[in-house]
Amino acid sequence: MHLFKSFLFKLGLATVVNLLFAGQIVFAQSVDFPDSLEAELAAAQLTKHLSETNDSLQTIDLLYNYSVYLDENGDLEGSTLYMEKALRTAVAIQDNRQIARVGNYLATNYLMLGQVDISITTYNLALKHAEQTNEYSEIAKISMNLAENYNFIGDYKNAIKYGLNSLKIKESVHDWERICYHYMAMSNIFKETGDLDKREEYILLAYQMKDKHDCSVPSDVAKIYNGLGGVAQQRSQYKKALAYYDTLKVYCEEHDFAQGINTALTNSALIYQEQQNYAKALDLILESEKYAHETPYDTIFADNCKTELYLSLNEPEKALELAMKNFKRHELVFYSAEHLKCLEFLYEINFQLKNYKDAYRWNDSLWIYRDSLSNQGVRTAIADLEMQYQTEKKEQQIALLQAENRIEQQKKLVYIAISLVLLLLVVIGTLLYFKNKRENQIHRLELRQQLLRSQMNPHFLFNALGSIQNFMYKNETKKAATYLGNFARLTRSILEHSAEEQIMLCDEIDLLKNYLELEIMRAKGSFNYRIQIADDMDTEFVKIPPMLIQPFVENAVKHGLRNINYPGELLLAFSETEDKLHVTVKDNGHGIGKTTGKKNQNKSHRSMSMEIFKERQGIMLRRYKKQIQFIVSDLSMASPREKGTEVKLTIPL
Repeated sequence: MHLFKSFLFKLGLATVVNLLFAGQIVFAQSVDFPDSLEAELAAAQLTKHLSETNDSLQTIDLLYNYSVYLDENGDLEGSTLYMEKALRTAVAIQDNRQIARVGNYLATNYLMLGQVDISITTYNLALKHAEQTNEYSEIAKISMNLAENYNFIGDYKNAIKYGLNSLKIKESVHDWERICYHYMAMSNIFKETGDLDKREEYILLAYQMKDKHDCSVPSDVAKIYNGLGGVAQQRSQYKKALAYYDTLKVYCEEHDFAQGINTALTNSALIYQEQQNYAKALDLILESEKYAHETPYDTIFADNCKTELYLSLNEPEKALELAMKNFKRHELVFYSAEHLKCLEFLYEINFQLKNYKDAYRWNDSLWIYRDSLSNQGVRTAIADLEMQYQTEKKEQQIALLQAENRIEQQKKLVYIAISLVLLLLVVIGTLLYFKNKRENQIHRLELRQQLLRSQMNPHFLFNALGSIQNFMYKNETKKAATYLGNFARLTRSILEHSAEEQIMLCDEIDLLKNYLELEIMRAKGSFNYRIQIADDMDTEFVKIPPMLIQPFVENAVKHGLRNINYPGELLLAFSETEDKLHVTVKDNGHGIGKTTGKKNQNKSHRSMSMEIFKERQGIMLRRYKKQIQFIVSDLSMASPREKGTEVKLTIPL
């Protein structure tokens, strides 16, 4: 099994920065403990806070933050212990969000400890519960972490599956936060599969997004430069690769990323080694050690690099000393590639020094170890058994914790019941308050509608009386009497409907007929009108607000058909679709924007009627959540042969 760091660093190039920054940037959370606090004081504070709280969520936060504190101070095993306690508590209360958060961090710790199988199991647990929360960013992050785990163990099919799933989630919801990290993780997977073109494709995607807001953090940008250098190195473009690594070094110096500087120097050394400039390569390796995290893997890897360089520089004694030092490290068993390399060095160095007995002994060890690594079936069976064992062990621990918490949960039920009763009372009080508030709003809207209708009626009456006055001035008493009779019928209809919120469509049509008859008499028959009603409509079963259509008819008569030198035509058409009434008011008059030589005449009348209509429109929208819509069209714009204006109203029923 390989550690998170060891596997990536062993492979070199773009993966090195991935490994060190992934743990620091992707998984680290804010910690409540100050850096200067001694471990003993931090532990004492944790114990004190835990003893003072009975709240499970607070307990999880305390354990989580203390675990992060230990991790950042180099105590990975202690961090893992407390994070396990946090996970058991989260599982006991079945809090999906906390299980996902804690499980994600714990899985990373397992990986850093070389426990790859239990790390995968824990990532799967975290992913399962994250999917229950619908928090897409968390789901994508855990899915990509799981993909990297599969990548480390060589299960590239699952690595690609979960990696692409992560990208699909982020891209489908347009979540671009840290998208560069996800692209770089995907490029690393294709690096391990040997698909150089795909690897470069995802690095370039990350490069294009690196300067966009929230798409990356400094560690992601460092990985991008490192990945570009790795691709150039793999294509034997050494000058270009060294330029990228130099850029990486400068960038990491600016952002105080010690491990990034170590990576840039190490990868540059590997290029000089390939070019057989061993002295330069050794100088860079020695310089890189100043910036390395002194983890077991870092030391083993660096010593193997120096061993190989000393051999190339014909200094076998120094090479043998380093190789033996590495072999005696008990952590070497965790890193199969470095273990294998160490055995190869010991055989080769002893043979070069003519220590043939030792050389053949190391050669035997080398072949035995190679055979053990090549037995994939055995390794897979052991891995399955280990995963099953670890899973059962964790399930037993969780079951035990659930039993311990069951009694505590029963105590809390009483407090929860009391809290629910109080909450219910608050909810009922709140609902009653908003119900009364809503009823008052409706009452105010009704009064406002009545006021607007009362404003509409005098406005119309004023226009009608003006027409009667006009007949009287011209001594047309008979016409005035007829007009007055029609006006009386119209006035009676208006008075009957003024207090109504809605009237039958047939009554509104009768009112419009009376009004148009009056206007035809006043205009001396200079225009005619037609009313079309769809065959499938029953106007006695359709209700609309009174006087709603009249302002548009009035505008057509007063402004469209006035002072024309040809017979005027006015069309009123009514149709119904589902829950909407469609009304068309069409004339063959002047059209929009045309003047009659009396530009400002009746302008205030027209403005007033339309302003009142618009206010009524707004009130109906607020009350019924339905919009009265109208479209005014100049017919001459559609065809030069056409004249006039067309208004189309859509009234929700």
